Amino acid sequence: MHITIFRTLYKHVIDHDLIERMLKRNNITFERTKYDAGARYKILADTEQAMTSFKKKLKEIYPQIALSA
Repeated sequence: MHITIFRTLYKHVIDHDLIERMLKRNNITFERTKYDAGARYKILADTEQAMTSFKKKLKEIYPQIALSA
């Protein structure tokens, strides 16, 4: 699974530290790659329950983030 995070048209800067804390809090192992337009997180290890919890919280905070499987 990849989580792709880009800035919106209004240059809304995503708080990468918050995203990473949420991933760590849910015991999800990840790898981060930076791009000019944003960042991409590659999930390396997770559980179904951890991902469900993480996705729910992420959508509450940042509804503009695209989550792809």
